[in-house]
Amino acid sequence: MTNTLDVHPASPDEVVVAHRNVYDIWSKGRTLEEHIQYRLNADQHRRATWFVGCTGGHVATSLGSYPVEFQVRGESIPGFAIGSVYTCAEYRGKGYAAQLIEGVEQHLAQRGMRLSILYSDITAEYYAAMGYRLCPASAGWRYLSTITKSKTDKSLAEFQEADDFAAMSAMYHDYHGATPFSIRRSDDYWRAMSSKFPEDHFFWLKAEDGSNRGYARLTPDPHGWRILDYACADQTDETLSALYNAVLSLTAGWDVDRCGGWLPNNSITNELFEVTDRKSEITMIKLLDPTLVIDDEIIAAADRFCEMDHV
Repeated sequence: MTNTLDVHPASPDEVVVAHRNVYDIWSKGRTLEEHIQYRLNADQHRRATWFVGCTGGHVATSLGSYPVEFQVRGESIPGFAIGSVYTCAEYRGKGYAAQLIEGVEQHLAQRGMRLSILYSDITAEYYAAMGYRLCPASAGWRYLSTITKSKTDKSLAEFQEADDFAAMSAMYHDYHGATPFSIRRSDDYWRAMSSKFPEDHFFWLKAEDGSNRGYARLTPDPHGWRILDYACADQTDETLSALYNAVLSLTAGWDVDRCGGWLPNNSITNELFEVTDRKSEITMIKLLDPTLVIDDEIIAAADRFCEMDHV
């Protein structure tokens, strides 16, 4: 028998409890008070609407709903990403997380949300049982010992995000928006997601005439650097290959072990990286609007989502 749960948007006090409850897995070396204050004030978490499931007056389970604007074959689709799903140990095994997610979906669907996304760190079957559809979720890594080193690759020019934000945003939307399924980034969304990665480096791939052929955003990884975000000025294999090769040459010169990250499973990525299915952060989506059609071509396009959009 499934236990019933009171699911509702969290009060300010319940938001604090929700953040406190996840301290054991998302503290990142902070003290409890530092952890709570960080999550209360961080741009990406302030964007979220927090929901709780309560029983007996206690918060048993919680999650954050992060607004996301999708683009499906050129149409803007309002939706949200589910993140920070957590059930306290004493309440596990009662079906509370599933009840919470269902309640959140119903609440937001009634307010016009048409699509839900999550990035699963557990077996995909758990969320599939709730109606979530598994999308391709690839990662590509290259160990750099065989790459020719170049501490300053001449085809790359480092820049500051704030200085070239408009040009970078335009290239992202032109490149990824050309696929059947992408995430649209408003300026506020971009800045909130970007704030999670203050140590990142940004590089333009330069053409001989000085124009920008692509960009790559690199974030530190325990063993090297991750390509957190990227886009090209066109859809050709030649440009993508040039961007990948320049980034690999540059990071090899930084004397680290590897470079890679969320990269799509295509011929160019396979030529330069070892591509596998991700074992965590697995992309899954669920339709909340029965009039919205999501076919196999749209599902396949999710493999080009960038790690920057992971909540």
